[in-house]
Amino acid sequence: MPPHESSAFPHNLPDPKLLRAVEVDEMLTKIQRSHGFYYKVMNIEVWALVETLDGLFPGAWGQFMTNRQVAVKQFLERDRTPNWAVTPKDAEKDAETIGSEEE
Repeated sequence: MPPHESSAFPHNLPDPKLLRAVEVDEMLTKIQRSHGFYYKVMNIEVWALVETLDGLFPGAWGQFMTNRQVAVKQFLERDRTPNWAVTPKDAEKDAETIGSEEE
């Protein structure tokens, strides 16, 4: 598959040193608008996937987000603790149960 070519600016770009400030601003605006449209399309695609997933498996997206929140908390905890490692005791547990019990 050939690489995606953006239509935000022409293929034969002139030397940036020769461009006027107005032309540079116009090009930057086109690029920003193109990226904005890209992110909006991505949001619509994610929304469609979530709706489909919840239609087939009610509550699946909520469970995914709960698991993701737990994983992010664990990641941040690992990042703050320099010598953090998974112990053999923790390796057998689900992500939701690691670190949840009192010792």
